[in-house]
Amino acid sequence: MNTDPASPRRPRRSSRPSTTSCADHATQGYAAPTRRQLLSLMASGTVLAAGGGLLSSCARRGASTDGHVVLKTSGGWPYGPMPTKKDQQANAGTKSYADVLGAWMDKNPGVTIRDVKLDVWNQQTLSTAITGGTAPSMFPGDVLGGWNRQAVRSAMAQGLSADVTEHLKAHDIAGKLASYVKPIWEKWQVDGKFYAAPWIYNVGTGLHYRVDLVRELGLKEPTPDWTWDDVRTLAKGLTKGKRKGIVLQGWGLNMRMSADGMDFHAKLPAPATNWNWRWDYLSGADRWVPLIQGMRDMVYKDKSVLADVSMGDGDTLAAFVRGDAAMHNNTVIFFANTPGSDTAPADLAARLKKPIEDVVGWMTQPIGLNGRTGTTQGQVDLVGFSPDMDDLALDKAISLHAWMKGPGWVEQKKATYAATKDPKRVFDSADFMPLFAGLVEQMPVTPDDAWGKPFMDQVRRASRIPLVPNEAFYFPAELSPGPTGTARDDMTSRWANERGTLDLRADLAKMQDTMNAQARSFSSSTSDPDFVKAARGYFGAHDTYWRDNAPDYHREVFSPWYQNSVLPALKG
Repeated sequence: MNTDPASPRRPRRSSRPSTTSCADHATQGYAAPTRRQLLSLMASGTVLAAGGGLLSSCARRGASTDGHVVLKTSGGWPYGPMPTKKDQQANAGTKSYADVLGAWMDKNPGVTIRDVKLDVWNQQTLSTAITGGTAPSMFPGDVLGGWNRQAVRSAMAQGLSADVTEHLKAHDIAGKLASYVKPIWEKWQVDGKFYAAPWIYNVGTGLHYRVDLVRELGLKEPTPDWTWDDVRTLAKGLTKGKRKGIVLQGWGLNMRMSADGMDFHAKLPAPATNWNWRWDYLSGADRWVPLIQGMRDMVYKDKSVLADVSMGDGDTLAAFVRGDAAMHNNTVIFFANTPGSDTAPADLAARLKKPIEDVVGWMTQPIGLNGRTGTTQGQVDLVGFSPDMDDLALDKAISLHAWMKGPGWVEQKKATYAATKDPKRVFDSADFMPLFAGLVEQMPVTPDDAWGKPFMDQVRRASRIPLVPNEAFYFPAELSPGPTGTARDDMTSRWANERGTLDLRADLAKMQDTMNAQARSFSSSTSDPDFVKAARGYFGAHDTYWRDNAPDYHREVFSPWYQNSVLPALKG
């Protein structure tokens, strides 16, 4: 990203595909690089302009031999090898998995699932394994970009996950998806192709809270229109003795600012610069400083927050279940952790001998000032596929996935209920909103039976929240390395951890300067005309979205900013 128009600009690559065929390269004496060499170049930030089609056609290596396919997975994700007889006898769930997997294997002879040892949840480890040809056949696709949608799409465009477009069509994956999944999934195309399959769906993040304590103390329960001022009041009221009102990790500490779009408004299009973007936090400082101070006041004045930027999802959930905090900000699926997993809200309810709906509740993210909404957003997590797999292996992998998420899911869940009679074990984790349509109707119990109607009513409401236009789905996938989020993360850490009076306006200025200075070291792979076209579409979509869904915010905040700061940068 380069925001200095006077600095040297990297030549833009042509988006025109190569017209040279594989045969042409051979007859011209061209030694085609191996697929692994190309991937290594991509992972290091070096992308070949010429012969780009070689990655998908000339250098592909097979993963199957004589019709036999080995699908390698790590730690049972997403599907593990056939369990041993001993393991099947020891656990009813393992037995039902073996039965379902065996039914698929009977129809697909010659396929073996083999476990490999690799930390597929570590971005660097996974990327290194892919470029080195040692990656599992299937892996969590979001890890490729550290769960950042733009970075994931860039990794896909660079060939770090296989193109499975035709295989998804062959198994009608899109046609099987539930209605709440389709609008999100369709956005995952990169230049008209899919480089992953959908794995699970959830409605997004929100605040989990202790219903019993709220009622016991006579406090106001959260509602869909609650604000961060309401959260502050509730957290303060729930703080007692060693118990904090709320536990927040790094991104949770930012949610008060996110509700009002601080980072969204600070990132401005700048097509005259190499990276095409610049940052301006100071212009909105009068709006942002009180929000940051409000978060700090919760931590240091109210002393109602258990906060640590080093915490992860599991840490905040564990603190909540232990009773260290009465609220936590997290994805919805943690409400439905499997009973007996040490961090299951259901176990907390069981200890108190109450129905879960009388102990734990969940509410969508608070709205911002002027009615700005949409902080809770549905998401579809991904399954990526090794680019070393050939078409037969990819077809078998997609076939297995379609089976395990469809008929296999139904049979496993029925067997689970028959063995346990516990609906919570049927609809645990993300399974209260299945990926495929028509599955819940085949069950002997419902998600409402498992988690209570109050929770499921909020989940169903959240699934209907319109999707805010996401930058990742409007701009071409970035093929060049760019700035990191370190400066922003460092400031979050400072605001959360440093006591005393801070000059927040000076902090915003320092962060802005650091981010813009870093940006001057990078150049985007997107041409200026393509960027301007994408930016007009992106910000225009926001204009329509906020006019329809938050008219006060649109009129008082978004529209003046859009007219005065965004559109002038996109003229010409």
